Amino acid sequence: MSFKTEANDCSCISGNIGAKIAYFFKTHLLFALVLPFLMATQAVKAESPPIETLNAGINDAWFSPATAGQGFFITVYPDLGVVALAWFTYDTELPLPEAEANLGNPGHRWLTASGPFVGNTANLTVFVSRGGEFDAANPVPVTDPVGDGTIVLEFADCTQGLVKYEITSLGISGEIPIQRVASDNTALCETLAAPDPIECTRPEPDDSHGENDPVVINTGIVPQSDLIEGGPGPDGIPALTVPLFIQDANLSSLDPSELVVGVRIGNQIRAYPHNILNWHEVVNDSFRLEDTPQNLRATLSYCPLTGSAMLWEALTTRGDITFGTSGLLYNSNLVMYDRATNSLWSQMMEQSIRGSRVTWIPDRLPVLETTWGVWKDMYPETWILSENTGWSRNYSLYPYGSYRTNLSLLFPVNNIDDTRLHPKERVLGINVGDASKVYTIASFPANVGVTNETVGDMRVVVAGSSGSNFAMVFNRELEDCTLLEFEAVQDKLPVVMRDNEGNEWDVFGVAVSGARTGQQLQKTNSYVAYWFSWTAFFPGASIRQ
Repeated sequence: MSFKTEANDCSCISGNIGAKIAYFFKTHLLFALVLPFLMATQAVKAESPPIETLNAGINDAWFSPATAGQGFFITVYPDLGVVALAWFTYDTELPLPEAEANLGNPGHRWLTASGPFVGNTANLTVFVSRGGEFDAANPVPVTDPVGDGTIVLEFADCTQGLVKYEITSLGISGEIPIQRVASDNTALCETLAAPDPIECTRPEPDDSHGENDPVVINTGIVPQSDLIEGGPGPDGIPALTVPLFIQDANLSSLDPSELVVGVRIGNQIRAYPHNILNWHEVVNDSFRLEDTPQNLRATLSYCPLTGSAMLWEALTTRGDITFGTSGLLYNSNLVMYDRATNSLWSQMMEQSIRGSRVTWIPDRLPVLETTWGVWKDMYPETWILSENTGWSRNYSLYPYGSYRTNLSLLFPVNNIDDTRLHPKERVLGINVGDASKVYTIASFPANVGVTNETVGDMRVVVAGSSGSNFAMVFNRELEDCTLLEFEAVQDKLPVVMRDNEGNEWDVFGVAVSGARTGQQLQKTNSYVAYWFSWTAFFPGASIRQ
């Protein structure tokens, strides 16, 4: 067969494909008048990610710049697994000068094909119909069910493809690289072609350090008999509710070797010295946030008997949101009360243990304990809590004598027989499900040491320095399940580690350089405390010394 046929001959899709493909021709053939102009003026080629399977974003006009004025209308029907193609082209030879057609140019040809696709490749059959007339029911055109050739349609990505054709009746074959006439559907194609998000589940920290779904008896999860009076009654150790800060660190007289609890909230950096916290234990504070008109209200607590420090976000924005000291201890650890409901809260369990808010868990914020000298060097713009507290206390005096270094305890605790470490050894502890592990601060190198390991089912990174007296642990698996490996960075505090992607991270687990700048590693259920208190609350903990 030659395409040099009478004007009422055409190639079209067999009627057995269904109504959707018939609709393709009703709509796409309308563009035949504008296609030559579009192809001649709007050649578009752009980089695009590979495509693994055809999708509706392929639906568009396509052409080869080498043969402008010709081109393809391609429609993908994903639900049917079928592709329909209309090829606007010309006869294999120029018509004679005297040749005429009643409608259109005698040399124009529409070649149509359809067939299934698998992945990014469609195998189409060309069907030929003859005998019809323009807009007439009769005579009825006849279609050859065998077809008159094949077209293999391949797409490397959403912007370029390849047409491989073989016209059986003419004995001709070839390949035509194609690209979009316009890029309108490229974004849709790339969106549909994007792989489904990898379903992954990274281990998440427990809600608190207490039991999951604890049994509540008489509004408590800790028996009243286990709560020991510590001497002073409620608020006998006065919490600070309007803390004042020295805004120039150089004006502080604090010895550089003294320990502080460091906090960074947004761009606000503050230090809370142990020598003040020893006398007050609770500081109700607020922080200005750049992206909201409301201050962030938070409570910092430090228990000098267990050597543990926490920072909790306020439970609510209404009413009295402050905490005070209850005068009670649990495992020698601070028990606070909230002034709104008088519910009792265990500091080291980090949840309410008795009262109307029993089992409530606060939102926890990160802190870093280190020496004042190290903190000031890392953050010279820091504010430091002032000794002008409104209370008459000798902040240069430690109120518990030799307690920090001797073997004795002042109050009874659980698991007192676990003497694997000195009871006042400062340890960084982490809980993951039923797994508990501690890292002695003294076991880290004088500079910075970093360890990648697994605790329970959580992959963590532990960083610390015995010389700078700090340690921290973060989840090193990101939310998208990307697992990072870390190494130590020396002499660059507050930067302490670098990951396998080249990003550098600081002591708060924030990326400060590299492609992940601004991202933050997930906080774990961890804090620094004395060994005796950790094993009292979490018996059986393993030790990395």
